[in-house]
Amino acid sequence: MTSTAQESTQTVGRSMYWLECKSEVLKAMRTPQFSAPTIAFPVVFYLIFGVILAGEGGEGRAIYLLATFGMFGALGPALFGFGVNVANERNNGWLDLKKISPMPISAYILAKLFMAAVFGLLVICMLTLIGTLFGGLEISFARWLLMITTQLLCAVPFALMGMAIGFRVSTEAAPAIVNILFMLMSVFGGLWLPVTLFPEILQQFAWILPTFHGGQLALASIGLSTTSTALTHAGLLAAFAVIMALLAARNYRTMTN
Repeated sequence: MTSTAQESTQTVGRSMYWLECKSEVLKAMRTPQFSAPTIAFPVVFYLIFGVILAGEGGEGRAIYLLATFGMFGALGPALFGFGVNVANERNNGWLDLKKISPMPISAYILAKLFMAAVFGLLVICMLTLIGTLFGGLEISFARWLLMITTQLLCAVPFALMGMAIGFRVSTEAAPAIVNILFMLMSVFGGLWLPVTLFPEILQQFAWILPTFHGGQLALASIGLSTTSTALTHAGLLAAFAVIMALLAARNYRTMTN
């Protein structure tokens, strides 16, 4: 193959990935049952708990909850974008069409990750704006950038979890399963309230939840104290990601056989 032909093939490949990412974002934005709650829930909850009910010491609560609700806002589109959307596309035959097209499966997965990152970043920016305007939030740009990078990276294991669900369950069951997991893991993982406010048994239970470790890493990224070292939380979250990746791969093979 000549150099010109190779360059043309690479250009087409890059264009394919970009168009798939763009298409996924536009599709999500034009689906109000996905985009509206994905954006509204974290924003409304942060406004209530981080601003309206903050009381004295509101600045400290605003920055603490920016980390945890930002994590809540980042994992939502990752979990729902894969868990519900993949199940829908699998059941209506769209995923079968994708498989026989020239587009590699990696472009399909990357596009959904890109969409989740776009929505997650949008939510975090809105939370930051609310905290700054109404909650007395002060955070340096470097800290903020490290925080959002941490939150978006921590959302990847939940995308893998959603993928495992989407490749396995029906269209009817996926929303219920994802919603239950999302809410339970968020509440008991300390993304709404610090786990230190929970009874001792629930504080211990939080350690088995990946949301807890994601939240702790987000807190560590802005210099707040955590229950253990960042390395410990990162290692446990990485172990969860590996388990979900293996489960998603198994469910994908089962689906294609």
